[in-house]
Amino acid sequence: MDYWKQTAVNDVRWPQRLPQGILSCMRMALIANMNKPDAASAAQELADWIPRQVPHTQTRFFTVACAQNLTDFQPDIVVTLGGDGTILQAARVLLGQGAPVLGINFGKLGYLAGFSMEEFKTHIAAIVANRMPLTSRLMIRGGIYGPYGGSPGHNNATSPAPLFEHVALNDIVINSGAPFRMIEIKVRIDGHHTTTFRGDGLIVSTPSGSTGYNLSANGPLLSPDVAAMVVTPICAHSLSFRPVVIADHALVRIEPVRVNEGTRVCFDGQVLEPLRPDHYVLIRRAEQSLKLVENPTLSHWQLLGNKLQWATSPGS
Repeated sequence: MDYWKQTAVNDVRWPQRLPQGILSCMRMALIANMNKPDAASAAQELADWIPRQVPHTQTRFFTVACAQNLTDFQPDIVVTLGGDGTILQAARVLLGQGAPVLGINFGKLGYLAGFSMEEFKTHIAAIVANRMPLTSRLMIRGGIYGPYGGSPGHNNATSPAPLFEHVALNDIVINSGAPFRMIEIKVRIDGHHTTTFRGDGLIVSTPSGSTGYNLSANGPLLSPDVAAMVVTPICAHSLSFRPVVIADHALVRIEPVRVNEGTRVCFDGQVLEPLRPDHYVLIRRAEQSLKLVENPTLSHWQLLGNKLQWATSPGS
């Protein structure tokens, strides 16, 4: 099922010459955001339309991204219909399965979901022939650990076992939560104490997530092919705590000194878990990355300009 080859650190291309018989076993999973009626109806339309356009292509429409369903079906590609949030959800489920994801945008921004329905249909032959460009998107794993092993020098991400663990494609965020008083946290990188600060929280972002919450908090934009993470404070009570870019293999440890009752660790804005004063958080690169199918007619820099209005001249 894994037909692509790695040609650069973060740049993947499906081969132009395919193994014999590959088209006869192409399996395409369709996952729609069921809260968007247009996306759901479009997924059903594609489930019928694709096999007529490209015989021997097997499609299956899933109303929810379920790891067991996808494991049973073993798709060669997963097509999401919704917004970027639908891709974020699918990415966490697909981690380790290897199937690339293509997003058809039915949301507002669609930064990760780079295709319209018309563009998807235009490129359908290349899609099922595995001739579309791919990028390898870094994902991060965050674990919440209990009070044991809390010594300042403790820097072990595998022992003891986490109380809770999850992955994210965009970011892992410490949010202050109700009653929304400033929280105080320590930040260690690779075992070294960096700072103790007060503010509304902290963002650890991937390059894919650098255009999201990180950007709103005045963090830097990272190109998807940069092997790095960004640590960005949220409304720090200091003029000198600026966002910092760190290596993708770094281990970030976050120790709460004072938190609120509602303080949460948030994964991709979708999965939330409480953070207690006697807990700490370890964030590191996930073992696998997400393979994302890119729109060949729209580069990363065109996306920045078209969807985020990056570097647009005033009045234009």
